[in-house]
Amino acid sequence: MNGVWRWSLLACAISNIEMDHQAAYFLQQFLNAAQLASFYMPLAAAFALIQAITRRVFLSFGDFAMFGSFAAVYICFGRLLQGDSDFVAAFLALAAAMLCAAALGKVAAQQVFAPLIKGRALPFIIASLGFSIAIQELMRISSESRDIWIPPLFSGQKLYLVEGNYPVILTLNSFVAMAISFSSLMALGFILRRTQFGRNWQAVSQNEKLAMLCGIRTAHVVELTFIFGSALAAVAGWTTAITYGGTSSYVGLMLGFKAMFAAVVGGFGSLRGALLGAISLAALEVLWSASFGTAYRDAGVFSIIIVILLLKPEGLGGDTTQRESET
Repeated sequence: MNGVWRWSLLACAISNIEMDHQAAYFLQQFLNAAQLASFYMPLAAAFALIQAITRRVFLSFGDFAMFGSFAAVYICFGRLLQGDSDFVAAFLALAAAMLCAAALGKVAAQQVFAPLIKGRALPFIIASLGFSIAIQELMRISSESRDIWIPPLFSGQKLYLVEGNYPVILTLNSFVAMAISFSSLMALGFILRRTQFGRNWQAVSQNEKLAMLCGIRTAHVVELTFIFGSALAAVAGWTTAITYGGTSSYVGLMLGFKAMFAAVVGGFGSLRGALLGAISLAALEVLWSASFGTAYRDAGVFSIIIVILLLKPEGLGGDTTQRESET
């Protein structure tokens, strides 16, 4: 309770601070970047989980996130119609999104990708692209090519972090989405460091053959990685659905590409690098939007990322650990 009181007093003190225009502007842009990073970080982390353990590029996670966002929107809308509060509806939608995406990840791992991991990289990449198209078409047909919307959650409530002539504002639904996103990443870090699965995952990601010699069931680790990665992707889908109030069958395409760029620019197969890449991507997008507007934002940001990769091919957080050769 003492900790809660200290945070409450600190929040009250911050809200009473008067800022000049420039300081308030930079703080608002920082919050915008943090909100955008909360979309990209879970998806980039999911991408890196699969990269590290399969040594393959997996192109389906954007549509896994889209699949989770549909489950979130349907459950949230249904619970709101039943009279549940916004918080209850939002958290039940989160649970539904993660469960549905995890189930899809389990099926995908068992029926599609597990037989391809031992083979060459190209069939795996093509299969992931085909699986992505199949999910997208399934949701497009089920939604009749329409965007699916939910009523604005939390009645558009806003948190005034700084009041005065130059207020700094964060909407309550954005705050909840950011809190859940960052909490999921903390939970992932705990799982990878403190659980048996996490230790097995690290062993397989470093040297699969040696892990097998140590008695680790590598196929089971791969399947669990797909399940955890899919649930993490669903968190990204849930944040977009809750923040923007809806979803569509096409939302996964750009999310997937941006997550892939974030993971690659952070360093191939590096979880920490993927998070760094997601933060860098969010910061670049906000900086570009603030400076030049949103008309050519994606083209400009991707061009900057390409330049970064040309100058630093191993990525911003490139892993210098040498792994077992595939040849």
